[in-house]
Amino acid sequence: MKILLVTPINLGSADPHYFWFKALTQLGHRVKIFPLNHFPQIKLLKSWQLQQEILKFKPDKIFFSAGKDAVYPLPHTIFFCGVPLVWLSASEQKTGLSADLVVTNDDSHALCWQQFGAKKVINLPISGIDPAVFKHQAVKTIPVSFVASLFPDRQQQLAQIAKLYPDLKIWGWLPPKVKLLPSLKAYYQGEAWGAQLRRIYAQSLISLNLSPTHMQQGGNIRTFEIAGSQALLLTDQLNPDWYQEGKEAVVFTSAEDCVQKIHYYLNRPQQRQAIALKGFRRTIKDHTYLVRFSRLIADITSPVLPSV
Repeated sequence: MKILLVTPINLGSADPHYFWFKALTQLGHRVKIFPLNHFPQIKLLKSWQLQQEILKFKPDKIFFSAGKDAVYPLPHTIFFCGVPLVWLSASEQKTGLSADLVVTNDDSHALCWQQFGAKKVINLPISGIDPAVFKHQAVKTIPVSFVASLFPDRQQQLAQIAKLYPDLKIWGWLPPKVKLLPSLKAYYQGEAWGAQLRRIYAQSLISLNLSPTHMQQGGNIRTFEIAGSQALLLTDQLNPDWYQEGKEAVVFTSAEDCVQKIHYYLNRPQQRQAIALKGFRRTIKDHTYLVRFSRLIADITSPVLPSV
């Protein structure tokens, strides 16, 4: 199958879309990337370039990844969206609503697309890992880590946890105009991306996942990266179809509960290691990009597409 991957893609191997490309290629498909965020950033011209690429490449399927209002609506795509529909531009919403299939990370997002009239929707989820970059073993030198974007709501959560557990180490990107809370300065280690991020997870006994507020089931990429690094995934949200709570990952309900479970599992290394290992094995079995796209291609080529 010839697939045109239309996506906002960042330079460097840390962008997950490169793993999409790799997995689809490994599955035997011919894939070409059309970068939405590269020059020129003029909507009319970018739309014309995309149409020329479609005419030239003649793809069997167009995989459209939301996140950049760069082109006018494009019909009959496979539309990937990791945020709520209402966060998208009008053009992206129209592209999604006219898509042959919408792929999401969360059941609540999928339900919203259905209510707005999308043809077919599936919560795949989109996020996953490439096991080839999670092979390295590391000495566990970090008791508890957090690595993710430091939005204001996350900083408030982390401040509550750090107040009760002062050994917490925090890495993360600060969005524009967002400042680090003074109470977190003692715990902040800087930004971490790509190989450094994976190394931190691999060195961690426990790593925290704070799900984005728009996700009800923790389908963000950190869910799978933490478990894929053989750190204990301690998360505030968990889809039971992805990991078994208490066996493959651990859920906390408040800052106090989080810290109580940190101490519990730090003091019980065999139990912690057993859960982390089962979480890792589940990730390799069910949550790689190769598995994701194998399932998606099967759904696309099936006479009837499953919904949420």
